[in-house]
Amino acid sequence: MWLATPRPTSVSVRAGSTALVGRDVEVSAIVKILLRRPAAVLIEGEPGMGRSRLLEELAGRREFAAGRVLFGACQPMREPFPFGPVLEALRSAGDRPLGPLSPVAGVLRPLLPELAESLPPQPEPLTDPCAERHRQFRAVRELLMACGPALVLIDDLQWADEGTRDLMRFLAAAMPPELAVVSAHRTGSPTGHGTAGMPFRTPPNVQTARVTLGPLDLDAVGKMAEELLDLPRVSAPFTAKLHESTAGIPFVVEETLRALRDAAGQLPIGEVLSDRLLESLEVPVSLREAITERLEALPEPAVRLACAAAVLAVPSEPGVIGELACLTGDALRSALLSTLDGGVLGELGGDRYGFRHPLARKAVYDTISGPERTLLHTRAIQVLAEQPVPPLTLLANHSRAAGRTAQWRHYAEAAADGAIAHGETSRAIDLLQSVLAEAGLGQDDIARLATKLSQVALRGFRPDVIETLERILEELTDLRPSVRGTIRLSLGMLLVRTIGRLSRGRVEVEKAITELVDEPELAARGINLLAQPIDGLTPLSWHEVWMERAREVFDGLEDPELRIALAGDRIATQAHIGNGSAWADFEALPDETTGVAERVQLARLWCNLADAQSWAGHLTRAEKLVTEGIRRATDAGALYAAGLAQGTRVRLDWVRGNWNGLAEAAEQLRDGYPDLGPIVMESSLVLGGLAAVRGEFAAAQRHLSAASVHSPEHGPIPVVLSAAGILIRVLLATDDVDGACATADNAIAAARRKGVWVWAAGLVPAAAEAYTRAGRWSEADAVVEEFARGIEGKDSPVSRAALLSGRAVLLDARGKHPAAATVFDEAAASYETLPMPYQAIGARERASLCRLTGGNRKALEELAAAAEAYERLGATRDAGRCRHQLREHGAWAPSQRGRRGYGQELSPRELEVARMLSDGRTNREIADGLFLSPRTVEQHVAKVLRKLGARSRTDVARHMSTYAPATVDR
Repeated sequence: MWLATPRPTSVSVRAGSTALVGRDVEVSAIVKILLRRPAAVLIEGEPGMGRSRLLEELAGRREFAAGRVLFGACQPMREPFPFGPVLEALRSAGDRPLGPLSPVAGVLRPLLPELAESLPPQPEPLTDPCAERHRQFRAVRELLMACGPALVLIDDLQWADEGTRDLMRFLAAAMPPELAVVSAHRTGSPTGHGTAGMPFRTPPNVQTARVTLGPLDLDAVGKMAEELLDLPRVSAPFTAKLHESTAGIPFVVEETLRALRDAAGQLPIGEVLSDRLLESLEVPVSLREAITERLEALPEPAVRLACAAAVLAVPSEPGVIGELACLTGDALRSALLSTLDGGVLGELGGDRYGFRHPLARKAVYDTISGPERTLLHTRAIQVLAEQPVPPLTLLANHSRAAGRTAQWRHYAEAAADGAIAHGETSRAIDLLQSVLAEAGLGQDDIARLATKLSQVALRGFRPDVIETLERILEELTDLRPSVRGTIRLSLGMLLVRTIGRLSRGRVEVEKAITELVDEPELAARGINLLAQPIDGLTPLSWHEVWMERAREVFDGLEDPELRIALAGDRIATQAHIGNGSAWADFEALPDETTGVAERVQLARLWCNLADAQSWAGHLTRAEKLVTEGIRRATDAGALYAAGLAQGTRVRLDWVRGNWNGLAEAAEQLRDGYPDLGPIVMESSLVLGGLAAVRGEFAAAQRHLSAASVHSPEHGPIPVVLSAAGILIRVLLATDDVDGACATADNAIAAARRKGVWVWAAGLVPAAAEAYTRAGRWSEADAVVEEFARGIEGKDSPVSRAALLSGRAVLLDARGKHPAAATVFDEAAASYETLPMPYQAIGARERASLCRLTGGNRKALEELAAAAEAYERLGATRDAGRCRHQLREHGAWAPSQRGRRGYGQELSPRELEVARMLSDGRTNREIADGLFLSPRTVEQHVAKVLRKLGARSRTDVARHMSTYAPATVDR
């Protein structure tokens, strides 16, 4: 078999085995069996599942270090050596003294010259070959018994000769009491041996197990990627794509990652780890060789069938593959069985056959010569076009591969139309982009295709579409105004969503409105967008002009989709700015529609209204809206709306105190939409808040900067003002009062310019705190009262709670502690009803401190309760601050239930320290975060290292990744 596609010169370097991932359950079960001797375990799995790597892991386990670990492997030879793997394993048995041996063991001297000094003299050979072989078997068993505790590992048993198989059966029938044997066997092997006859007919006293290895799951693939690519984490979309491309087969995953690592070093940063890089990756050499080896072992009709399947590229029925390969009847059945037995094709369900993973298909496809490929693709067009429902996307792909440009354009546009109708946004964009990227299109074709692309692109978010639309507007200067306006409108809408391009996007939309003078319904979409006030520093009054224009054009609209779009955006906008009638207007709208476009707009409304209600403090209502909105948006193909709703979801979890796994979810969301400004900023806000409560102030400032806290003109103002509130508290915690005031000045200026004070609920109490700490009393009073006037009559429960909190801050700063405590309690009660537990606990803490300042010692119980509440929430630094205050007041004491002994398990405090060590925190940072002395932290660190068995501070993270604290009844 020769490669049709020449390969560039390359050097492939392997740096040894990777850490075993995704097999913890299997390893644990096998080790448990092997410790109860005698024991026999069979590990089986398809090629590439990691049988050999698992044997290597077992060989290095510390549980077996006290005994002998003997390893042997069968080889795929035409005439294997008799007993080869067993003798190979026994050659190293002399590394320590053996037990007593009878004269019969001397028969092994010629077979094991390495052990000659340890073996008895060789006896005279027997004349009966069967008796001689029996004596050899007895000698092997005796030698294994003399080894004492021993673990024998035999790999690739499918290649074993009959003599080795007989020997293994003999040993299994009467195993030495201290012996454990693990054999690895490849399933799906073309040798025809199968698993029948494996050494598992053992007496009842032998512990046995059969372990079948399957593909890795997503988590394991992600961990392997992090290790081989030397990254702290990889994104969920990348992991999913890698899993899809490799079918989770460990060998394929590893080889793909090694090739990715090599390719990534030669590409610009923007290409590294992208889906496009995965799809265009060359098949790794070792994987190509493995596939080619299997292909060479097939008969010629089976090779033709495999090549036909590679050209079809998707799982297909046998008749379709056979028609392409010119095979029918018995010839087709025989060829199909050969490809299945040879591990080239697999049955993938629904009477369809194909390759287990795309790289296997690509390896076979690359063996096909250019002329033969063209012929097969042309034949595929004929075969697929005759199906009752022609697969348009596949027909487009085959037409392009066959060089039939006109056919390709026809099928690609038809497939895009079908994808648009069925809500398959990404596929439609891909198809239209591919056609528009080709030369030779007429202007009318470009205008038609670009119009379709510009409209469907608004359902999702693809930065590459922006480049395409910009290029078309620049190159085609004589487009009709209505066509130019349609394309420009979508361009402007996409730019508005992009980080740092808000202003330019609005300019493009305004231009588009003037070009769409003869298309009033399209112009209405632009007017509607400019009426949305949430982004940037443009005053609400400017948007209100466009709101009025949107109301004026609404009655003249006939398109039902556009009417729903404008009505939905008006409702969401009014909810955002605190208009209480918005909810009644929402309930008056129809709950369901029939068309895809109308369903997209209803899904947008649910998602946008969830965002508005969450900022207003209607959190229970928002939770229901976001759950249903994501479902609707996903079903309708409204990918952009679904993405925004995911941002709302993580922020809802943040404010409602659902913090378990939240950092990972926010990071995955941000990584999944790196160019989509609203999602990046909202997820960064959550990450900044989580870092702040953990005392990771440098990380918090980095995340909050990404939330546009320093550039409000580019971000959603509710996010910007909330980020500013968190940043002020971070700066005050480090006694940077000047920095906190500067942040407050900028954020308050942004709120005043925007004119929507309900969005400042997270800012005002923190700004008042900063101003009072700096002695800027008039500004502190002014901002609280301005906030009060701005939220008067607005439907915003969170703003009312924030106003109470801000006023309590002013009272506390002026020394009016009893009054401040009362108002803090009112604020806490308001936050609790939302519920916003972190803010509620904070208000309870402040109330207790006010009472303590006034001499009320009963408040110590309230402060202790706040510490426990912070602890349950995961706000470790805040809990530490409360306990520090309790110690300062002489009130901190061990629990009345007595101090629990934790033994080798980490105590709760040690667990906190271990997690902070895993994050790379220094002792000083841990001390500051937990309000402990450096000496106390040193003691905790020493205990963590000892209990985890970690060699160093940096080794703690590895141990913590698998540490599972015991649960204790309390």
